[in-house]
Amino acid sequence: MKHQIILLGKDITSVYHAIKEFAPDYIHLLYTEATQGIADTMFPLLPASICRCAYLTDPYDGNQVMEICRVIHKEYKGEFIYHLSEGTKPMALAAYQVAKANNSRAFYLTQLGELVWLDTFEKVSMHSTLDNEEIIKLSGNVLSTYHDIKDLRDDDITTSKQIKRFIENYPQEHARIMKFFGVICHRQVSRLPASKLLTNELRFKIINGGLLFTQKGQILLRTSNRNALYLYFKGSWWETLVAHQVRVWTERQPNPPEAWQNVLFQTDSENTQSKNEIDVLVNSRQKLIFIECKSGHVTQNDVYKIDGVRETYGGDISRAVLASYYPVEHYLLEKCKDVQINVFAPTFFEDRLNHLNELPNWLDQVVSELQL
Repeated sequence: MKHQIILLGKDITSVYHAIKEFAPDYIHLLYTEATQGIADTMFPLLPASICRCAYLTDPYDGNQVMEICRVIHKEYKGEFIYHLSEGTKPMALAAYQVAKANNSRAFYLTQLGELVWLDTFEKVSMHSTLDNEEIIKLSGNVLSTYHDIKDLRDDDITTSKQIKRFIENYPQEHARIMKFFGVICHRQVSRLPASKLLTNELRFKIINGGLLFTQKGQILLRTSNRNALYLYFKGSWWETLVAHQVRVWTERQPNPPEAWQNVLFQTDSENTQSKNEIDVLVNSRQKLIFIECKSGHVTQNDVYKIDGVRETYGGDISRAVLASYYPVEHYLLEKCKDVQINVFAPTFFEDRLNHLNELPNWLDQVVSELQL
């Protein structure tokens, strides 16, 4: 029989990962009053064949931890291994002493997903990985729907690039159309008329779901893409272009990570202001990166929402990213820094034209800084 003795802390992800890696027959969980219940989200993901034992201990009473570990060795027979990534330092030191006394190996998982054997300090790569659904379930959340970024439609990317060029070449016309959409249509696509003539002979038409913008007989934008309405009026053109660059980044990784778009979570919240949709979600080294895409100007409320999304669906070990088409005001950049939100945005207004091309290299830097 294989036994894994585990110290519980704030992060259940590393605990689950090590169980998945070594597939023990028994797991022995040492928990404190502060970590009681932390493993509840993990249990449904474990094979029914794994036997579970739990032991309450004081987080700073090393003697108590040692006694619990000695009793485990006395009452059970087989091969023992210790997972000491979590728990307090006194707990880890105490458990390690018992491990050494019983010729049992102990290990620690690093922030990069490597395993360190504590008797030799040898680093080895782990054979198992965690997918997005496992990490989400471990956080206690329920996934509703998502779109794999690998399935991003070329037609949507092309249309989004067309929309971006229209916005950059005809900013006044874009502002006029969006003002009509906001004031008259209350930002509801269903309320858009099939054709509308605005001031200065600016007209837009909806043709079989596609868009046609003209002014004084000149075509400013034309696309037959049936998703054009959603891409343009809901700002999803920017989300699509960000997702495309994220896909570029994933494809150049040695082991391409999972990346999703339009991730929707189930929620029982009655707060209509709560956000349960993630624009882009990336799984890098078993840590989630939540990317919020803003095609308009960023407000303080946007920062609070992004921070709330990260805390609700990812927790402390995840990373939040704000990908803005426009420059972000300095006081908001400071606020993002305070709550540890990474900001991808052009420094100056004119930089917005080509700034998005820098996203893959920028993501390399963010991933290298990921901490447990």
